[in-house]
Amino acid sequence: MFIAAKYIHRKIKSRNQSPTDDSPTPVTEKKPSCPHSRPFQVELRTGAFENARTSEGTASILTEDDRVLVPKEPPTSDEKCQVCKKQKHDMRVYRWKLIAGLFLPFTLATLDLTIVATALPSIASHFNEFDEQNWIVTAFTLTSTTFIPMFGQFADVFGRGATIHVSLFLMIIGSVLCAAAQTWGMLLLGRALQGVSDAGLMNVVMIILSDKVSLKESAKTKSLFMLVGGIGYAIGPTVGGYLTDANWRYCFVISIPIAVISQILIFILLRNELVEGTMFKKGSRLSGILPALATVDIIGSILFIFGVGLIILATAWGGATYPWSSPQVLAPLIIGSVCFVLFFVYEYLLEPGRIFARIFPKQVAMLPYSMFARRDTIWLAIVQFSTGAAMYSVFYYIGIYFSLVEAYPASRAGVQLLYYIPGMGAGVYMAVFFCNVWPAQTFVPLNIGALVSTVGLGMVVYAIHTQDTGLINGMMAITGAGTGLRFMPATLHMVGVWPEKIAPAQSLMRFAQPFGGTLCLTIMGSVFNNKFAQSSIVSRGASAGGDLDVHDSNSLSFIADLPADAQRSVRMAGKDAIMWAFIAILPIMGLSLVTGLFIGNVWIKPKPKDEEQRDAWEDEGSHSEVIYVPYLWALLTGNIDSYKKTNKVLPNSDSKAADFNNSSYLHTQDTK
Repeated sequence: MFIAAKYIHRKIKSRNQSPTDDSPTPVTEKKPSCPHSRPFQVELRTGAFENARTSEGTASILTEDDRVLVPKEPPTSDEKCQVCKKQKHDMRVYRWKLIAGLFLPFTLATLDLTIVATALPSIASHFNEFDEQNWIVTAFTLTSTTFIPMFGQFADVFGRGATIHVSLFLMIIGSVLCAAAQTWGMLLLGRALQGVSDAGLMNVVMIILSDKVSLKESAKTKSLFMLVGGIGYAIGPTVGGYLTDANWRYCFVISIPIAVISQILIFILLRNELVEGTMFKKGSRLSGILPALATVDIIGSILFIFGVGLIILATAWGGATYPWSSPQVLAPLIIGSVCFVLFFVYEYLLEPGRIFARIFPKQVAMLPYSMFARRDTIWLAIVQFSTGAAMYSVFYYIGIYFSLVEAYPASRAGVQLLYYIPGMGAGVYMAVFFCNVWPAQTFVPLNIGALVSTVGLGMVVYAIHTQDTGLINGMMAITGAGTGLRFMPATLHMVGVWPEKIAPAQSLMRFAQPFGGTLCLTIMGSVFNNKFAQSSIVSRGASAGGDLDVHDSNSLSFIADLPADAQRSVRMAGKDAIMWAFIAILPIMGLSLVTGLFIGNVWIKPKPKDEEQRDAWEDEGSHSEVIYVPYLWALLTGNIDSYKKTNKVLPNSDSKAADFNNSSYLHTQDTK
């Protein structure tokens, strides 16, 4: 109705530019103080006037030939628009519900990833598996990486609420298995289930934060959660260190009450707010599960899980458990690579109109191949990959450095990682400023973050070489700042590039980061084990207690019991091995620096070019402005405006977004 009224008004303006004898007196439209408070009046050709203001900022269309609608004088700035007030109130309530309901699940997901960082030697020693301690991490990261895209599709098909509740339930089961583990296999099974849960929690929370809101509002909420996530990552090793001093099983027990409380909070606060599934909604019967599963990309999911899983498995085994040329490493590496390539081939053939789309007409691609048509998708995946590499390397190998080289107890080694927190907080705060205030774009924080992370990690290598504890702490803070700078802008950029595919876009971002961290840890683990073993073999005979080999060491106490000279030799070997482990991932950081130069740009708060565009945006909802070509190229050629595209932020499904469809802050939904 309102759009029709505006159309009539524009017709009147065109008439006023070429007045006829029976034309009404031209009326100059003034910009209203609020888009919802546009009063109208009916002008009769006889000159009589009749008020026709409506309560919601819309007007009835008069069909009489002798009447037309023209705008009245807009209200003064002192008048309060009740619609706007209600929108802002609803938005605040919605935001605080999200914070209260998702704070604990998100903290749990980040905490559970790093809480075992300083407990690894103690846990592995308990099961006499010191040389296999990396599997405590690998079992978690393997599943938390491979299942991320699948949970993104589950969130679309079954709804956000059902998916996050299932994720929390898996966390409870996995934590119970780990806490009660009597065998090494039972522990790794529990860690694998925790990883599956982490994949769901991290992905679905980010999807929920992108639902129903504009990029501007999403930037505010995600800023807070990224800061919370950074703190969770950083305090995890500290909490784990103190719990390990008492009993390492407490590292897993702590997750159980947090998951239970999270289930309750989400049900109470968000059960009526979360986006429902496209196939399985509230009130659907259990018999509807199978038809809903029929739309899930099962074949693509299997290819993806086997592809990524076998590649991670091969890199975890290579050089550590088996030689790189052994069949145990080559077989999973080759098969995994083939499955990974076949996954993209299958997704391509599942595109609309292609062969598999005709064979399986109900299936929806898990990661649509069309997403990669825009190059920023690939560049952002590389950026997130390097972010994960930088973050995981610090959380795990700095803790190992202080435990092995400096002989710190687990609790003190965890405390050292707290230096990462102020850097992370500073990085997140700077990202908030760059995205929300100036220049309100994503290009700047992404590239500054890549530069800062690379420099910081390079200086960490030098600090380990010189055993300068103060410099290590300072460079941890610098690396944390670079990581914090890239967290939120990367997800905002992806949503700006693909506003119509939020779930798969966020899934890809959530996958790239832990995948980078997981491969980084396996590479570092291989380099560390090889260097440490070689150095230990060289130092044999230096110990009065006999031969020294890292694969024969069942606990850190073994090293502490060595004579002083032998102990010093082992710790120096550990220092060199950790230093080379960090050097091994520096090329990944360099790649992200180069990638940043080719990335486009997203404007978080786009400004309309003229009044007509402003009117259209007010009618249609939130928008983002994007440059798909390299932003530096557009900047150097001076053609930014010609390359700039406007994307409408669409609703994610036929969900509760209807409750907010009047809000200028939220995604719009077509009215019928």
